Amino acid sequence: MALVTLKELLQDARKRKYAVGGYNVFNFETLGAVIEVAEELKTPLVIGIPERLFKFVDVDTLSAAMVRAALKSPMPIALHLDHGYTYEGMMKAIRWGFTSIMFDGSSLCFEENLKRTKDITRIAHSLGISVEGELGYVGCYGATKDINEENLVKPETALDFVEKTKIDALAIAVGTNHGAYHGSPKLNFSRLAELNNKVSVPLVLHGGSKLSKDDYQNSIRSGIAKINIATDTSLVAGETLKNELAQNQTANYVHLMSIVKKGVKNSIRKYMLSFDCISKAM
Repeated sequence: MALVTLKELLQDARKRKYAVGGYNVFNFETLGAVIEVAEELKTPLVIGIPERLFKFVDVDTLSAAMVRAALKSPMPIALHLDHGYTYEGMMKAIRWGFTSIMFDGSSLCFEENLKRTKDITRIAHSLGISVEGELGYVGCYGATKDINEENLVKPETALDFVEKTKIDALAIAVGTNHGAYHGSPKLNFSRLAELNNKVSVPLVLHGGSKLSKDDYQNSIRSGIAKINIATDTSLVAGETLKNELAQNQTANYVHLMSIVKKGVKNSIRKYMLSFDCISKAM
């Protein structure tokens, strides 16, 4: 199946009440793991790479592999730049052939976030590429104590942002945080439902790693159409590697790669089974 845009995937997810997983990958093993599980379970898929990863991996080679793998797969797949911050980073993703970019202006004042997101959307849409924007405070690395009512997105603000920027999806702050959790996140499902009723575009939940199945189900019922998984993929890969080395200290690298891929596949499968997306690609 040809590459599809984020807009196409998420409109269907919103209509049919499921969530597409947005999985960030960082090497060939994680890329293969995500696609193989999607094909096994027949799920639509968003595969992403965040701009912050550019300095750690050969992104030109990895992005080419992402495009090739997506084109070979029978599943509908959107390739996504996650958390793009710079014009240069977003232009790279466009040149690679990605079908979606996210501009993360959530740390900016509302006016500047709106202005930059609107400019990026105008360029992307002229090329047939979807855009995800972000509003509100999604904390980082266990900072759940920083998340309060004032950080959550207000429905009127979201409506204004969506109408003026013309984005295709909106990531919203409703109580999650990026990175590993210390303590339990408290999602505000009533605010999420208000946002879903107010805006016309699908909503995205960032900080999706390690939530409960009930959290995922309630999020989907309240309007979430895409759930991002990034941190847990990296953590699972690391834990799988450490566990295998503890049991088999003479293991060669090829064996370790296959073991890590298997561990990541098991993790991804659990998420997909919680998102109500199984067989939605049929």
